[in-house]
Amino acid sequence: CARDAQAPADADAGHHAPAAQADVHAAPDAHAHDDAHAGHSAVDADVPVPDGHEPWTPDAPLIEGMSRIRTAVAGMESAAGSAAAAVHLADVDEAIRFIFANCRLEPSPDAALHGVLARLQAASGALHADPADTAALSSMRAAVANYEALFDDPGS
Repeated sequence: CARDAQAPADADAGHHAPAAQADVHAAPDAHAHDDAHAGHSAVDADVPVPDGHEPWTPDAPLIEGMSRIRTAVAGMESAAGSAAAAVHLADVDEAIRFIFANCRLEPSPDAALHGVLARLQAASGALHADPADTAALSSMRAAVANYEALFDDPGS
């Protein structure tokens, strides 16, 4: 992902990610729309895990970033409806930026990770637009579970 962050204009050149993932490098607030659910379902799906998939090994920055995301999502669940939930949402956004800036993966796991991060960003955008959007929080939990099916993360 770090190679993507270094060359945003070429982020998808030679990268065969689905079109729904094309804007995963946009700031999470870029996904907030007048209708908090507009476009939300476009990336609200698991990245397919093929039968017999051997989970990929994440690098240290990905492990750290996903650990931060898991902690923040758990914090949002326990702080639902309070000001603390916004702090945890900001932690998710920062962890996503950290992953993009620091993680380095081979093309196949990188493409799958982009799908997971796109889903997290879409859910974040929906929560920024409507902090009471329980479907967006559920989508974040599902994205983390999808990541855990794709990657052999020791923190899972």
